[in-house]
Amino acid sequence: MLDRLKSLATFGTVLQEGSFRAAAVRLGVAPSTVSYHISELERFLGAPLLNRTTRRLSPTALGEEVGRHAAAIAAACDDAFALASRHTGQLRGSLAVTCTSAVIGAGLGEAVAAFSGAHPGVEMRVDVSDAVADLGAGRFDLGLRAGRLADSALKARRIGHIRRQLVCAPAFLTGRAVAADAESLAQQRWIRLAAMPAWRTLIAPDGQPVDVETPGNVVVGSIDAMIELALAGMGLATPPAHLVEGRLQAGSLVDPAPGWSVPPIDLHAVWPATRTDSPVRRAFLDFLLEEWAPQLA
Repeated sequence: MLDRLKSLATFGTVLQEGSFRAAAVRLGVAPSTVSYHISELERFLGAPLLNRTTRRLSPTALGEEVGRHAAAIAAACDDAFALASRHTGQLRGSLAVTCTSAVIGAGLGEAVAAFSGAHPGVEMRVDVSDAVADLGAGRFDLGLRAGRLADSALKARRIGHIRRQLVCAPAFLTGRAVAADAESLAQQRWIRLAAMPAWRTLIAPDGQPVDVETPGNVVVGSIDAMIELALAGMGLATPPAHLVEGRLQAGSLVDPAPGWSVPPIDLHAVWPATRTDSPVRRAFLDFLLEEWAPQLA
C-alpha cells in the first residue's frame, strides 16, 4: 500500500510539473525513479495514465481521474502537516496561487515575499495569467480574480479594488475627434480583454455611470497585450492605472476624454469550497487581508 501511495504521489507531481525531469527535481530523486513509479502505477491499474510524446506529457482520460484523487491526497497531506505545524509554531506545506496580471506592481509581490519570509516551511507556486484558470485542473489553492465572479461553486473574499485608466496613444487621436459623450466613445475602436464583456461602464463628467458598447476591433488575452496595442495606436483601452502611470507622464499614452473616468474593478480571492479548509491557505488569506488589502482600499 505504501509503495502505491508513493507512486500515486509521484504521478500527481508529474501532472503538476508537466514532465518527469521537473517532477524529479521537485521530489529530489532521479528521473528514472519517477519513471519507475509511473510504470508501476500503470501496471497496477492495467491502463496507461499518460500520453507520451517527444514534446510533452498529457494525461489520458483515466489519468485525469486518477490525477484528481492524487491531488486530493496530496492536499490532505499538506493540510495534516500544516495542522501539526500549529503546535510547533512553524507553518509547513505548499500553496499554489493563480492571479491576474492586474495585481502585478500593486504590492502582491511584496506581500508574497513577506509571507514566504515569515513562513519558510511553505513551498509557494505563483502563476500569473489573465485567462480565468480552473482551480481544480490547475491544482491551485487560491485565485486572485478581478471583476465579476461567475463561479458560485467557489468561496470568495473581497480583497479590495484595482483603479483603471482610460488611455490611448497620441497617434490614435491624429485626425480623429473623440467627443466627450457616450455616443462618440461607443463609435471608437476599443482594445478589449477577452475576459471582459463587450461593453464598459464609464463615469461621465457629471458623476453618472454610463454603459458604453465597446465591441472593438481587437480582443487580447492579456493586459500586457492591451497596453502594447494601445501604445501602437490601435484604440482605446482601460488598463490598471498603476501599470500606465509612467506612460501617461512620459506622454506615450494620453487620456482621450478628460473628465470621464473608469470605475475601479473589484479584486477577490477565491478558493474551492471543500469540506475542510487548508491552514496554509487560511494563513495566507489572512495575511493578504491584513497586510495587502489596505493598499487596495
